[in-house]
Amino acid sequence: MPSRRVTRALLGGVPLAVAITLCPGPVPAGAADADAALCVAPPVAHRGASTAAPENTIPAFRAALRAGVTQLDLDVRFTASGVPVLMHDKRVNRTTDGTGRLSAMSLEQVRALDAGSWFSSEFVGTRVPTLYQALKFTGTRGARLQVELKVRPTDQQADDVLNRIRWLGMLKRVRVISFDEATIDLLRAKEPALQTAIIDRASEARSADAVLRYGSTYVVNYWSVTAARAESWRAAGIEVRPWTVNTVKGWRRMAFDDAGPVITNRPVAYLSWARSFCS
Repeated sequence: MPSRRVTRALLGGVPLAVAITLCPGPVPAGAADADAALCVAPPVAHRGASTAAPENTIPAFRAALRAGVTQLDLDVRFTASGVPVLMHDKRVNRTTDGTGRLSAMSLEQVRALDAGSWFSSEFVGTRVPTLYQALKFTGTRGARLQVELKVRPTDQQADDVLNRIRWLGMLKRVRVISFDEATIDLLRAKEPALQTAIIDRASEARSADAVLRYGSTYVVNYWSVTAARAESWRAAGIEVRPWTVNTVKGWRRMAFDDAGPVITNRPVAYLSWARSFCS
């Protein structure tokens, strides 16, 4: 059965306004309207607009922002010297012209990698951003960031991540997420004001109390989302963020289950679908 929110939007003749909290800061030239009239939550761009540009790079974030997407997801790992940089995989092989484990590389070696040619010739020479570079680029453009730590940081690495967020005044714009409960505990102990969330796989679905232990947002595999579960989580004040949903069929199911912001590799296509779905 469709949720009350979606039913009213589809049957009421006028799209239902959904409050979207935007960060202060300029909107990129040419960006679409913030889509405040959508009957579904706006998307989170998974690793940026990662079907339009190389994942976890500045061009991927730029593509999402230009389309009017204001919530961006990115992955963080650490170089041999502990510098936080953007990379999903343990090894650099898939998304750069290099080989080997990122954790064994110096920052200089990482900076020398080409992170765009694997995607297309248009992006030859694209570099792996540091976390600081990604925060600075997106933060000055009014974005909110979902930062996934792919490994449990050392005490010093946790301080370094938090300090970069603090230096740029982005505590209210950043949410740090992880599959690892100890990682969230460490960061929350160091910075109680930090927004955090636990991530769960398709085989897991926590109770509301178990989610709230790690923050008021739940990043959960969309196969675990049902209308009843979504309702129970929302009733406890939890924002549900299903990942990673890349098809119209999946988007429709999340809409009718009344889930929250969908995490997708196709944020531009999602916005186009959502405008049609809500009209």
